[in-house]
Order: sequence, then C-alpha cells, then structure tokens
Amino acid sequence: MRRILYFTGYRMVAQEWSGRKLLSSVYFEPDDQGLDLFAAYLRSFRNEPVRLLVDLIEEEFRQIRIPLLRGSDRQAILKRNYAKYFRTSEYRFSISQSKEKGTRKEEKVLIMGLTNQYLLEPWLKIVEDTRTPLSGILSLPLVSESHVKELKSEQRAVILVSQQVPSNLRQSVFIDGKLILSRLVPIASFYQGDYASDVLRDIESTQRYLISQRIVERSETVAVHILTNKRHFDKLLMRSEKESYFDFTIHEINELLAREKIDVSDEQDFSSGLFCYLASKKISANHYAQPKERRYFMHHRAGLGLRAASIALVALGIGIAMTSGVKGLLYNSTIEETRLIEQKYKAKYNQLSENHIDSTTSTTNMQHIVQTVETLQKQYLRDPEEMLAMISSDVSIFSDIRVKKVDWFVANYSDVGSASDVQWGKPKKRRRATDKNRDRNAPKPKKGYFEIAQVEGEFLNFDGNYRYALSAVDDLEKTMNESGKYFSVEITRRPLDIESDNRLSGDASNIKRNIKEKAELAFRVVREVPRGE
Repeated sequence: MRRILYFTGYRMVAQEWSGRKLLSSVYFEPDDQGLDLFAAYLRSFRNEPVRLLVDLIEEEFRQIRIPLLRGSDRQAILKRNYAKYFRTSEYRFSISQSKEKGTRKEEKVLIMGLTNQYLLEPWLKIVEDTRTPLSGILSLPLVSESHVKELKSEQRAVILVSQQVPSNLRQSVFIDGKLILSRLVPIASFYQGDYASDVLRDIESTQRYLISQRIVERSETVAVHILTNKRHFDKLLMRSEKESYFDFTIHEINELLAREKIDVSDEQDFSSGLFCYLASKKISANHYAQPKERRYFMHHRAGLGLRAASIALVALGIGIAMTSGVKGLLYNSTIEETRLIEQKYKAKYNQLSENHIDSTTSTTNMQHIVQTVETLQKQYLRDPEEMLAMISSDVSIFSDIRVKKVDWFVANYSDVGSASDVQWGKPKKRRRATDKNRDRNAPKPKKGYFEIAQVEGEFLNFDGNYRYALSAVDDLEKTMNESGKYFSVEITRRPLDIESDNRLSGDASNIKRNIKEKAELAFRVVREVPRGE
C-alpha cells in the first residue's frame, strides 16, 4: 500500500493506493481542527512512509542553458541560478533535459521552485512532529511528464490541460516529451459561464507566449490534450473543432481512468486521481524535500536495510562455512599459477625495457604543447557563422527589413570601433569615448573577448512612413537587447535623424517628384564570448 498526500495550496488530501486501486481519500481543512485530525491520521499507521504531491500556483519553471560541466563547477552555476530566480525559497530542484556537444558544449536544464514555501510549513511541521517518514515532495507538472509520453503525439509541442480544483486551470507545455513550463491560471466558469471559451482563450495566450519566446514557430501546429469531465466534454469538443491552429484531443477523465485500468470508486470531475496514481507509481522520487525533512524516511530505509542485512549475514555465514574448505584446497594451486604469471610479465617487461628508445622531449613539455594548441583552437579561432545566424534569426522577425552589409570582427574590448582599431599586443592607454550621441544606458566598455558585427540594412518597398520605420527600428533594438544573447545592441543610424540638435529640411511645394524615398538603418551588435567557448 502506498500513501499519497496531495496539496493544492488550501487543503490536504490523503489517499491510499493499492496497485491501481484507490482505497480511500481523506480531506483535511487548514484550520485547527483539520490540522489536529491530520496529526491523528499520520500517527494511526505507525510511521509508514508517505510522499507529498503539490499542485501550487506559487510554483515557477525556468529552462536555462549552462556550460556542460560536472561536479562542484556545475553545482556552483546551479546555485547562482537558484539565487537569481528563487532567492527566498528553500524548495528548488533542477533536472537535466539534453546535452548539446557542438561548437559550444551546453546543457539544457529545467530549474523549478516554490515561491511561497510558507504554505507547506504547518503541514510539514505535523509530519515532522509525528516522525512520519516523508520520502519526497513531488511536483505535479513534472509527474505528468510520464503521462505525456504515453499520449504519443505526432507534434513536437504538446500542451496538457487539466483541472484539479474548480478555481484553477493547469497548463503544462512539453517539447519533445520534456516539460519546459507550466502555469496555473484562475478560472471562474467551471460551474457557471462559458467554460469552453475561457479554456480556449487561456490556451491561445499560452501559444502567444511560446511564439514570443521562440519556443515554437508561428506556423507550427501545437498538440493540445485536454482532460475534462462529462459536463464539459461536448462543449469543449464543439468549440475546439472551430480552431485550426491546434491539434485538439479531448479526454473524458473517467474514460481515461478506465482505459488506464485505474480503479476509483466515484465518478471524477477532476484529474487529481490520475496524477496521484502516477505519483504512487514512482519507486523513489523527490523534487523539493530537504534532507532534514527526509531524515525519518532515511531512518526507515536504514531499518529495512538492517533487517535485510541481518538475513543476508546469516545466509552468508552458512555459505562461507561451506566454501571455506574448498577455498583452502584451491589456495596452493592459485599461488603457483600466480607465480608463473608474475615471471612471465617480468620477462616481458625486461624485453620492453631493453628496446626502449629515449626521447629528449619530456612528457610534461609535450602536455604543455598539446594544451597550448587546444587553447588556441577553442578560445581564439572563431568564425562569424554562429553570430550571423543569431542576428539573422532576430532580424527575420521584421519581414520588411533587408540586411545589405555586415562587417564582423573580434576584439579584446567591447567598444572597439573597427577591426583596424583592435590591438592584441601590449595594451596602450585607451581613450574614453567622447561621442555625445552614445547611449547612456549601454553597458560600460569592458575588457575581454568579443565578437562585434556592424550591420547595415534598409526597408523594402518603403512608402515614406517614417513613423513606422522608426518604431520598427526601436522594436528591433528592444527585441535584441531583451533576448539576453548580446553584450550590447546599439542603433547607429536610423531612417530619420530625430535628435534635438539636428534640422529637418525639404520641399513643401505641391510639385510631385519622382524620387523614391529610402529608409536605411544601421546597428552595432557586441557579443561577449566566454573563455570556455
């Protein structure tokens, strides 16, 4: 029998599972009486292990890329990201999703955490006071990853929509079967209102976010699997048939449970039973529980281990007594065989020593030469392919902008103007930039290893709408700056100079001129290259 504690941020549910059958469900309200009953419940089954499944709106997910490292270096990078995204929480977890060993050896990691850990405190305090073995705290979206693999969708991107309580709708996004984000949004129309339209609106909002973050393409079809009850099944089915941007599949939760051979006594309106069953299947899983919260579980496992060890020791003693006589007989023959092998290898060693050719180059010097060549190849030999691909990806969002010219070079300072200004030798005294039009919000000049690209372009089929052209240039600059891929992005030429110290002149007569107007732009992109690349 496996016991699952299920917490949605308000009340606690205790479920007991035997295989695929739900034996019982007990609800505990977050008041004094409910907490007392919860403590009595935990004491009633004599310190048997439990696991806690959480489905909270205060849970956040971030997919990041980090260098492909091991050991303490990798842990140090993860700790910095924990401090960046989950500074005030102790409940944090990371899971490696893929490794890319191309030009840059990187690892995709999903980091997740609870932003409000105080919701769990009263319940975990009772778990500790009753000395209940807590095997782990599990995240419901991450547990649902195993169910998405069983759906076998033809699409790369899958959105799993489920509802565990009446007030919140859970949307989890999976790319190639891996969870990348999950959001719990309030919904008030479960019992009254246009529930189907509200669900579709939230799904479209999630799609727009995925497109804006370049997780999916605009033309890419996203598979949407909705878990719902009989009350909303037909409405969702009719409403989804009108949408062409998604590949909808509607699952009635009771039919799904029957298909999975999960035995629950009552008809279900929500999907919590499915996810609690998936959590009960995990042999050993933990996402958020701290070592101090799992110590009684470790004691429980140690007790089981000691019992198994005692039985094994008795069996081992009998086995040793039976085999010791045989080993004594074989001992002398083994010594003789070992002596012959030793003589054979000594003779071989002496033969190789006589034929050994001395070398004037030491092993240490050869190692230094190899390391120097690797350093030159990895840190100082680069080509513009990677950076041009990044710039092309950003500019392609604005279909009416065409790139005419790109000057690319590498430098040891971020503010170097051109390739001719780069000085790789002994550094000379550098002048401060005196350009009055320099963006004051740009990062300060920095020494390091940088790729710099100066890009020139123009607007296709420009109709004289400079307001639109200026807005598009500002959007391009903002998009590239917010992508986090560059050290700095600076617009060096706009379609129309709008600075306060410049003048605008032209011909205000009614005579039409057959001069085609042009809208040109130029910008400068600086990307810092870490020494490890």
